[in-house]
Amino acid sequence: MRHAHGFIDSLHAQYGYPPYWKRENNFESLCKTIIEQQVSLASAKSSYERLKAYCGRIEPSSLTKLNEDEFRSNGITKQKGRYLKLLSETLIQEPDFFQQLERLHNHEAREKLISLKGVGHWTANVYLLVALNRIDLYPDFDVALINSIAFEAFNGQKIDNQTAKSFITQFSPLQSIACCYFYHAYIQRKKIVFVP
Repeated sequence: MRHAHGFIDSLHAQYGYPPYWKRENNFESLCKTIIEQQVSLASAKSSYERLKAYCGRIEPSSLTKLNEDEFRSNGITKQKGRYLKLLSETLIQEPDFFQQLERLHNHEAREKLISLKGVGHWTANVYLLVALNRIDLYPDFDVALINSIAFEAFNGQKIDNQTAKSFITQFSPLQSIACCYFYHAYIQRKKIVFVP
């Protein structure tokens, strides 16, 4: 990959290999990804850990019992609390949901995830990337990724999602790996601590 694309080679020389970001393909991982929507990684991590400490375990049976105030007191917004409860109810009715995802192609798995209330393209794509290890996708509308591509490839000029997406297509069929290099560059440059 590095030698096939000189651009990635230069990122590697500056920042090193990206870590292997891996989450399990399960309920807890999808909950974590939902909590990460539109907030900083540090804020999401804090909310997730508070919720887990309160519940004991992040599982459908524990989250369905929580009310709005309990979610909110643990750093989860009213809207995200609703999404987590609806996801819990879906998993109780469809316990093999995550096994089904593993058997689907990218677009089918993405559509199945997006059918869940509160899961949009960003959440679905990030989940496909870190939990299902899909190697040829671009997570649409990821602000950190777009900013990193802008900084590293466009001299810091502001770019939109479509420009970033078009840039990443040159790395197909390994778009996900290229994205990981840009995520890693962003995390290193911003000195962010990220635990999958």
